[in-house]
Amino acid sequence: MTADQVKKALVSAVPGLQAELRPRPVGVRTRVEVPELWVDVSREGLVPVVAALKAAGPLHISIISGRDKGEEIELLYHFAVGYGTPGGEVMVTLRVGVPASDPTVPSICGILPGAETTEREKIEFLGIHFTGIPSTAHVFLPDGFTGHPWRKDDPETARHVKRMVEWEGKDA
Repeated sequence: MTADQVKKALVSAVPGLQAELRPRPVGVRTRVEVPELWVDVSREGLVPVVAALKAAGPLHISIISGRDKGEEIELLYHFAVGYGTPGGEVMVTLRVGVPASDPTVPSICGILPGAETTEREKIEFLGIHFTGIPSTAHVFLPDGFTGHPWRKDDPETARHVKRMVEWEGKDA
């Protein structure tokens, strides 16, 4: 599996999609470059893009990372396409931005059931609403916890946070 093959599969499935190749050096003793595609996707386009990735080859989701950028919440979906194949893997990161006032995203559990735990984590910590997720039960925080610790505007979190690390003030 090559980055060009994955890119072609994405563009044919979702016309107009732009994928940026960012080779990433890995390794300590022997440095090699791992192909990594970065793709900006709307929340409406997320499910078709993940379906196209799955159709391109064995698909593994590593994690969904996320951060509160103020007016927007950014979700980064990290995948390996061609997972475990002799031709190699291509890393793909999908970037989905949603308004903080309406943090609703479709669940990808219908395509990749293994995404459920990481989606549930984003429900707890960022207050994301995933439509179609099989379960919204807490994984990490106590059941009665009502706040979202990774949200900058969350009053419950503000009650618990006593200090800010110097570099966090520069996160804008």
